[in-house]
Amino acid sequence: MKYILTTTLLISSFVINAQKTEDYFQLSNSEMTWEKVYETTKTKEQLITYFEEYDKFTAVRVVADTILAKLKPQAIEDINVFGVVGVPPLVNKSKYKGLVRIEIKGSRYRVTFNHLELVGDGEIIKKNEDQTFEENFVRKDVSEYRPFFTKKPKDVYNYWFNTVFEIKAETKDEW
Repeated sequence: MKYILTTTLLISSFVINAQKTEDYFQLSNSEMTWEKVYETTKTKEQLITYFEEYDKFTAVRVVADTILAKLKPQAIEDINVFGVVGVPPLVNKSKYKGLVRIEIKGSRYRVTFNHLELVGDGEIIKKNEDQTFEENFVRKDVSEYRPFFTKKPKDVYNYWFNTVFEIKAETKDEW
């Protein structure tokens, strides 16, 4: 009886510790989208100004409470955040870009990142060639992720997309 109880407790602790980070990817009709809602202390006007001047965006347009932009190609800056094991070279040998929609409502803003593309650096994908995330991470003719995507790449992209879109809280140096 002791062994059964001990085994059950060990297995349940592994399951609890094995939970992954939040998943903000959505897959609909074989199209990948990343979406997350953020809280902020900034006003609507401050948010608009921040994202209009954001150096990672191009072609920024503001329509009512919505900001539309293109994300310039971004590299995974430090793959060691998640460890190298299990991360395919495709993830750290290519940049990512896409279309961004930021909807502002009160003290919150929702980022929808779609038309996700990988931009090659010449090692795996030809230099400056674009390939959609779907080509690389979604099974053809079936609306589901390829198994290797859900292991590490999904967590890596969730983390790095969040670093791009989250507005860091300003700290004051005064005591």
